[in-house]
Order: sequence, then C-alpha cells, then structure tokens
Amino acid sequence: MILWIDGPYGVGKSTLAEALHGLRPESFVFDAEEVGNAVRDNLPTNTYSEVFEGYPLWFKFCSELLLEISKSFLGDIFIPMTLIYPDSFEKAAAPLREYGIDIRHILLESDYETVRGRILERGEDEDCWCIENIGLCLENQAKFKDVIRIKSVGAAAKELAEEVLHLI
Repeated sequence: MILWIDGPYGVGKSTLAEALHGLRPESFVFDAEEVGNAVRDNLPTNTYSEVFEGYPLWFKFCSELLLEISKSFLGDIFIPMTLIYPDSFEKAAAPLREYGIDIRHILLESDYETVRGRILERGEDEDCWCIENIGLCLENQAKFKDVIRIKSVGAAAKELAEEVLHLI
C-alpha cells in the first residue's frame, strides 16, 4: 500500500511518515519533494512553477518511480508531500491504480497559528514561502474530496501514526 500524507507546510507530514516507518520498519519513505527539485532544477527558468503540481513531469516521474519500487518492494510506502490543488492526488494516483496498486490519501488538518508556529520552530523566517502559503493550503485542502482527514493539533507523532494505521 502507498499512503500519501498531505497537509499544509509545517503540519508534521514528514514527522508522521517517520513515526509510521518506526511502527512498520519494513516500510519506505518516498521523498516526492526531491523528485520535484530534480524536475524544477533541470528545466529552463521560464517554465518555473512555485509548486511541483505545476510540472506534469513531476506527476509522471513520481508515478514511474513508485511503480518501479512497488514491483520489488513489498512493504508500505509513505509519501509526506503537500498538495494544493484538489485534482493533484488523482493525477498522481491514477497511473498507479491502473497497475492495481493500493494508494490512499490522508490529510493532516491543523489551524493557521499552529502550523505557523511549527514552521518558525524549525528555523524559517516569518516571511518565508511556507508561511506565506499556509492560507492557500488551508483554503484549498478544505475542498479536497475522498481524503481521510486527521486532526493533528495536540497529538504526538506516535499517536497519530497509530491512528492512521487503525484507519487504513
């Protein structure tokens, strides 16, 4: 199974993915952000997009890599990655489902101030891109359909990981 862990920047997606990996050591954490960086860093600047969802190649490369991994890896795959646009998960998931791969989507929900505080705690500036776009994430992610919503405020990573494993 592949589990896409979504939510606004700073909500704790990577922390949750690592906690899930700790509970299921035979799992793998896939870094879709590194794939996005590779795409963005190798395209002309006039094709620049602020989010990886603006690059059709990002979806294609993530899907191809996940398909390749799934051919020989039997454990769960956790993907901590923010999606902003409501149709983006389906763009990533559809090619995998064509091969019978079980891919699910969870959304860690929080409030603006909690997420802002977490971003500042990790050493980013008040005017950083992540903080500037919290509102966009919260607004768009509220419209997501067919997603498992999990409140992340006030819960420890291990508790959230156990809740996620119970839900899926």
